[in-house]
Amino acid sequence: MSQKRILVLLAPGFEELEAVAVIDILRRAGLEVVSAGTISGPISSARNIMILPDKLLDEVTEEAFDLIVLPGGLDGTENLTKDQRVVKMLQKQLGSGRTIGAICAAPTVLDRYGLAQGKTITCHPTCRNAIQKARLSEDRVVRDGLLVTSQGPGTAIEFALNLVELLMGKDKMLDVNTGVLARID
Repeated sequence: MSQKRILVLLAPGFEELEAVAVIDILRRAGLEVVSAGTISGPISSARNIMILPDKLLDEVTEEAFDLIVLPGGLDGTENLTKDQRVVKMLQKQLGSGRTIGAICAAPTVLDRYGLAQGKTITCHPTCRNAIQKARLSEDRVVRDGLLVTSQGPGTAIEFALNLVELLMGKDKMLDVNTGVLARID
């Protein structure tokens, strides 16, 4: 069995807790995680923390990933929404039967482009009015088909552990959590 590959997209203004927590938890699980920036060089997060992605988005647009993750942050989400390379990758991801994870404001990207149509998703409460095509849930993490969504920085570890469970099974998720000590149901 080949190692699963995950892409975490970073755009200026991304929510740092959502990006770093997800990368950390997925790497603890032994997954290959690639962070890719929509611009070159270090990327400034929502609170001006500079993160240097592993690669540029242009370097990975033709690669296949088992999971693509979109961190939120209002500016980061807007920058992802406006980037047609991101939209094309997401369309291709779902068209190939592969999973997308989105947290906080980022589920609005999926809704805006019809990628969540008819699905149940969750997002940050301040973004709920932007969801027009999907059904909204108030759950902290929601899985519906190929979409996994979550509400915000406070749910980032739960979201990441849910992704581990989806990709590697419950036993691996529980094993990862023995070192993290997150509260899980």
